Amino acid sequence: MTPPNELPPPPPAPDERPWKDRAGLLDERARAMGALARWYLAPHRALLLWLSALVFALGWSLAVSGFQFLVKGEIIEHVLGVIFLGLALGATVPSSLGVVSGIRRDVFVGACLRDWAELERDPQSLPHWRVSGGALLWLGPSIVLTCLGLALGGFAVVSDVGTESVGTVAGIGLVFAAAGALGMAKAIDYYRLVRRELRPLRPDTGGPGTGGPGTGAPDARRPDARRPDSGYDDGLSDDGFCSD
Repeated sequence: MTPPNELPPPPPAPDERPWKDRAGLLDERARAMGALARWYLAPHRALLLWLSALVFALGWSLAVSGFQFLVKGEIIEHVLGVIFLGLALGATVPSSLGVVSGIRRDVFVGACLRDWAELERDPQSLPHWRVSGGALLWLGPSIVLTCLGLALGGFAVVSDVGTESVGTVAGIGLVFAAAGALGMAKAIDYYRLVRRELRPLRPDTGGPGTGGPGTGAPDARRPDARRPDSGYDDGLSDDGFCSD
């Protein structure tokens, strides 16, 4: 796996590109997109995201329990509340910082990947940067995690669980749904690039002034009746009457 600091940079500006022909551009594009796509959809990054979500959900549960201990008013429960809140901070802060750092890197790498993809379209180079297994690993479990989070949130709202449990269940559901949505967004972003690469080129229908269909431009192969030297006989003499 390529380290983050060794990933290909964004493509150079049009006046600074070193490629002499289209073949050189396609080779460099395939190499850069391969490294970026493999890092973008690496399986270990998905595992880190899910582990961070699980740790954050655990921290959320500890935080809710800690606040409940603090509001009861007993000395021992106050001590337990402080301990639980400390454990909650130890779980939620590192996991949230890790997720934020991962999102920042994903945004940068995803932007580089899209910039390289927009340079050209070459379906033959798709096998060099296709990571279908990684994309499915991100998409499938992320859908399950999102549905689980939504189900927990809905259960917390419509069920008759106590007030103390509603915050815990709803918070865990929100964390799971957010983590699943992040994973689905990455997989869908990748599949959009693949779809763009495989989309057939539209034939040139002609633009204004090209003589193409629907442009309103005169066809040079036909004589123009509006021009006196076109050789077109409209059956009228110069005085406006029909000629013999």
